[in-house]
This record gives sequence, C-alpha cells and structure tokens, in this order.
Amino acid sequence: MMHHQTYTGAWFIYDGECPLCRNAAKALRLKESIGELHLLDARDASGHPLLAAIRARNLDLDKGMVIYHQGRYFHGRDAMHFMAVYGAPKGLFNRFNRLLFRKPAEAAKVYPLLRGIRNLLLGFLGRGKIDNLTEREAPTFKAIFGAAWHELPPPFKKHYRNRPYSQERFRVSGSMSVRTSPLLRLFAPLSRLMGGIPLVNATDIPVTVDFESEATSRAFHFNRIFHLPGGKPWRFHSRMVPTGGSRMVEEMKFRLGWRVRFAFEGGRVKLHHDGYALCAFGQHIPLPLGWLIGSVEAEEWITGDDRFDMCVHINHPLFGQIYEYRGSFDTSAIPALEDDTDHG
Repeated sequence: MMHHQTYTGAWFIYDGECPLCRNAAKALRLKESIGELHLLDARDASGHPLLAAIRARNLDLDKGMVIYHQGRYFHGRDAMHFMAVYGAPKGLFNRFNRLLFRKPAEAAKVYPLLRGIRNLLLGFLGRGKIDNLTEREAPTFKAIFGAAWHELPPPFKKHYRNRPYSQERFRVSGSMSVRTSPLLRLFAPLSRLMGGIPLVNATDIPVTVDFESEATSRAFHFNRIFHLPGGKPWRFHSRMVPTGGSRMVEEMKFRLGWRVRFAFEGGRVKLHHDGYALCAFGQHIPLPLGWLIGSVEAEEWITGDDRFDMCVHINHPLFGQIYEYRGSFDTSAIPALEDDTDHG
C-alpha cells in the first residue's frame, strides 16, 4: 500500500453514478495553497489504497463523499465544509457551496437534505449503492446478526450462508402446514395473483425454498414453492434488503415491504415485527398498515444436526391470530461453512 505522504494535494472520492456528486467533482476548484485536486470515482477505483483506508476508518461513501488532504479524511458534511473553506472564490458551484457550508452548523442542517436528494436520484436511475463497508467474502447475515453470528448452530449458518454480490444459490426442502382465517381466505385468489403468501388451510405441504444472492447488491432472495394438493404450485418470492444493524426490509410484489429486526435469542432466530414500508426508488417509506394487516412475527429453532423448524404468524389488533404457517426443513444439501466446526 502506498504511504499517505505520496498523496499530494487534495483527493476527492465521490460517487460517479450520482449526478450531484459527479457535477460537484467537475466544478470544484480549490485554492492554490491546497495543491492539485485529484478526482477518484469510488465505483471505478475499488482497489485504490485510499478506498481501503476509507473502509478501515468506517467511512460510508453512501452517506457522503470523502476528501483526503494531508493525512486527514473529511466525510459528508465535513467534506462540504472543507470545500466551502478551501474552495477558490470563483465559479457558481464554489460560491453556492460557500454560502451553504461555510458554517458547520448550517452544513449540519443542509447536508441531510442533499444526501436525501442524492439517494432519490440514484433510486430513480436504478443505481445501487457503493456499499464500500460490506465485507463481500463474508455471509450477508453475518453483519445482520452481529456478534451473535458466532453463536449460531451449524444448520442456521447453512441457512444464512449466502454471500452478497454473488450468484450463490442454495436449496432446502421440507414440509409445511398453513392455517388461514375464513376472512383472510376470501383474498386467496388475489394473493396468488400478487405472488403473496398462500391463503389456504392445508397440512404436510411439500415445499422447496431457494436462498439466492443478488450479484449487484447485498439483497437476499427467498424463492418458495408450495406444492399444494390437487392444484398448481403456489410461488411466493420475496427480497430481503439490509437497512442497517440487525434490520432488513422484506420486499414483496407491488412495492409492499415488511420491516423486520433479526435476533438470536434463547437458542432461536427471531424475526421481530418493525412495521411496513412502501418500497420505491431504492427507499423504504414507513406505512402505517398495522391496523389493517396486523403484525408479523417469526422464529426458527434447531431440531436436528441438519434440520430446523420455523413458524410465522400474523396477529390482527381486532381479530387476533389470522394466519400461521409452520414447517420443518433439511439443510443437508447445503455445504457447511468452515467455521461450523467451532460448534462440533
């Protein structure tokens, strides 16, 4: 790795897919005393030593650009403040930036708005995140479970072993039973059409579930096929998107999302209800639908060396439990992770 002293002048590390960031990089002019300005597109220069240094300092490029100068890293609003203070007093961008970000207190107020506009633009353009802090060789759920990851029994680690930014696909097979309230069964044709949960009453349904990574992001897909008796298979697909810490949003068709918090408690994986969201332009906008849909809770527990059971239920504030599906799955077809031996 190159030593910091070889980086003369100032280095502007930005998101080349973001129109705001790209135009700012092109328009920025610094005072001569700062030295030459170097532009570094974080999407095209992932192997650059400065990108490794930024990750080591836990600076999230999806939350703000970075300026490196003389051994110091300025991130987000601090980068904008640096540009306002050391920008050359010419050009419309420099004058505008100086007006908004010269004072740290004002920068703290304005920068979140600009970041929100950036995120909306990227979502509208269909661009993914830079995601520079993600450990791409580690399972996606390692960060979701945090320190509890190392406590997970081997069948759970198999279940959650998919890595991000890959094309990994693993399958479990099992059987499930479904119980649906009479009121909810009225919506079964609509749910099938929308690719939603099976609104039926049935036991011992053969089920396969494919766990699939997404090559361009940290998203994780569940592809479930319920082989219902006397009918065509019922398919239920969802996409799990990490949103920070232990939280994810399960995105379903028609832009509806279930916000969920993962935990490993009492030897069980638990999925705690965290509300609903509208999934649009890469954003998850909270929706107050608990009064209509109810709350969803789920848990999984180990039942053998290569087996786990699971249960999902929906409780309505007026009608009580209106839905439940539970099942048992075999993980023997999934290769074990190397660190599973810690539990042997």
